Amino acid sequence: MKITYRLKVLVLFLGTGMVNSIYAQERVISLEQAIHMAQKNSFEYKVAANRYQSSVWNFRNHNASFLPSLYLDGTIPNYSRSIRKITLPTGEDAFVNQNQAFSSLNLGMRQNIGITGGVLSLSSILDRIDILGDNRSVRYSTVPVSISYNQDAIGYNRFKWLKKTEPLRFEVSQKKLISDMEQIGLQAVSYYFNLFVAQSRRALSQQNLANSEKLYRISQERFKLGAVSQSELLQLQLKVLNAQKELTQDSVDMVLGQQQFLRYLTLPEGESLTLSLPDSIPLFDVRFDEALKQAYENSESVLRFRLDRLDAEQALDKANSESNLKFNIRANFGLSNRADNFTQLFNHLENQQNFALSFSLPLLDWGYSKTQKLRAEANLEIVKSQIEQDQMQFAQEIALHTSRWNLHTQQMTIAIETKAISEKNYELEVERYLRGTISINDLNQAQAQKDMAILTYFSAIRTYWELYYTLRRLTLYDFDKVEKLVYTLEFD
Repeated sequence: MKITYRLKVLVLFLGTGMVNSIYAQERVISLEQAIHMAQKNSFEYKVAANRYQSSVWNFRNHNASFLPSLYLDGTIPNYSRSIRKITLPTGEDAFVNQNQAFSSLNLGMRQNIGITGGVLSLSSILDRIDILGDNRSVRYSTVPVSISYNQDAIGYNRFKWLKKTEPLRFEVSQKKLISDMEQIGLQAVSYYFNLFVAQSRRALSQQNLANSEKLYRISQERFKLGAVSQSELLQLQLKVLNAQKELTQDSVDMVLGQQQFLRYLTLPEGESLTLSLPDSIPLFDVRFDEALKQAYENSESVLRFRLDRLDAEQALDKANSESNLKFNIRANFGLSNRADNFTQLFNHLENQQNFALSFSLPLLDWGYSKTQKLRAEANLEIVKSQIEQDQMQFAQEIALHTSRWNLHTQQMTIAIETKAISEKNYELEVERYLRGTISINDLNQAQAQKDMAILTYFSAIRTYWELYYTLRRLTLYDFDKVEKLVYTLEFD
């Protein structure tokens, strides 16, 4: 079902001294264009884009941490000339002069092992010592190949949790971007209709002033003929003055609304606008179960529930590991040699092995480890309860806006019919007043009904678009086009 209407309101600037400049340019902006401009130029867009860009770099950094990394460390040189204390083979200490330079290169590759939580590394090391002074000499040492494996704790695997949380965290940021774009669209709708209603009220005030002045002039002639009492003539004069007052106030509101709208879209403030509403609006029902289904499949909030629970479970796993018996592993295997000549350095390489298994068990910590574990368990229960409550509130919010949307279809139809009837009734009442069959009070009442019906109609249009984009933001789904919302930003 679609209701079609055509309505364009031209931005009319004050003809009084309240506005000192008349804008030279004129630009037609539709509601869709305003939303698109806000999603490309507004400050809120820049914040959302930078937030998403940061999450992209974080996720790429996470993926890179599980790829092999090649590195080169070096010290060229470390020169030292000093008097130092050394221990002689006899066990005595003595002071000796040292004048030497130490150089070192270490070429290595490191790989995080997600399954076990350890780090596997492969390295090649070359060291050189230059003895300076009267007895110059050079000594070399090398470890051509060394394979090492280090694991800080057996039981808690940080890499395992990162592989669970980081992809989900990035998915949350993607949904957050879409939600932010829909929120920007919703805010653009608000500013758009603030200006639209302000323009419409001013146009209505201008029309009412013109009608009041026309009736006042006609009544002046009729007063000379004795067909109108002086009391009615004074009421019409008062009506003209009130219409002028309303026009002045509505003109100020229109200028303020325009400034706010232009600033939000980052457009020049000296630009004249014509607001153009869509020629038709689709009215369709949205089932609560379908809306809730789409929300659970697409919404950022649902993914954040899962992420919060995983973070709490990770904290509990870490607390359990730290409060129990912990093991650390250090293992190394390689080849090594030393020589006074570089050409002889790689002859007769010797094996080099190292293995260490250490443990740690808290014996007496006055309940510190236990309270850490209990606190993590309590936090997990709090997160579960909070998630359950947030899910209920989320479902209630979906139900509320779905109900409002479905009820608004009927309200839109009533608003359109009421507007048409009240406008026709006002025209008839003006004719009856000019024939002298009704009083000025009856005419004023008809005008008030007409004005209220027009403003109610504009409010209904605004509410429609606000509900439309609110449902999109909550579910990240377009029920009109029957498709999921997608918004992507490309980065190098």
